[in-house]
Amino acid sequence: MQITILGTAAAEGWPAVFCGCATCNRARQVGGHNRRSRASVQLGQEHKIDLPPDSWYHEAILGADLSKLKHLFITHSHPDHLSLDQLDYLNAPFAHNRPLPIAIYGNKDVVDILRRVLGDAMKPKANAVEIEPFVPIEADGLTFIPTLASHKPDETCLNYIVSSNGKSMLYASDTGYFPEETWRFLESVHLDCVICECTDGPNPGGQYHMDFTHLFAVKERLQDMQVFKHGVFVATHFSHNVGLLHDELENTLREHGILTAYDGMIIKL
Repeated sequence: MQITILGTAAAEGWPAVFCGCATCNRARQVGGHNRRSRASVQLGQEHKIDLPPDSWYHEAILGADLSKLKHLFITHSHPDHLSLDQLDYLNAPFAHNRPLPIAIYGNKDVVDILRRVLGDAMKPKANAVEIEPFVPIEADGLTFIPTLASHKPDETCLNYIVSSNGKSMLYASDTGYFPEETWRFLESVHLDCVICECTDGPNPGGQYHMDFTHLFAVKERLQDMQVFKHGVFVATHFSHNVGLLHDELENTLREHGILTAYDGMIIKL
């Protein structure tokens, strides 16, 4: 399984739109891994988690190819994870020679939004599939298991365990410290890779987004449960409010055995 991290920022991006704070100005000057687009991951060419507003950037700058995308899994309905206007360009005259319709998986809120906003125009482009926490979905060689996130109180927000050929990855974005239902389910799995949000960094968080303290606690608890042992643990989904550039994040996270994600990072399991 090849995992490409196509974006590593929170909703405002980094440098944040319209922002003149010191951290954003530093990111503009230094560039490189300090320029972060909105978060998503792609698995091979046919599977993707989330559709942020930066998908064109991911194709044009990072080299992603969405022309073969068949399965799109959505974590929740916030527009940095479900950018509806991009679905207008799925078919001709905007896109040609691609498989249609694609399957878009999500919670009830996501499916209701898709059907309400797109209406009959969605039928030739996409099938909206409502999914439930902890119920596996088979999708062309990959198995996705939605787990409960702690993020938007009025919505069943999801993270995903993705498995193929004996390897499994947990993608956890957006979420605070996992609900106990998720922890109980995780007791029965094995994880080779964890990609976990760290929106708040050194700033106190943990309820709807994670900070360093909660990120470290998640890794430690997974190790204590022997669910995650010697695999790859990656932090992603950073807000510019963390105040730390990429190298500075690396210096902190490396001490805890955690890699710092950057746009375009590739992980092979």
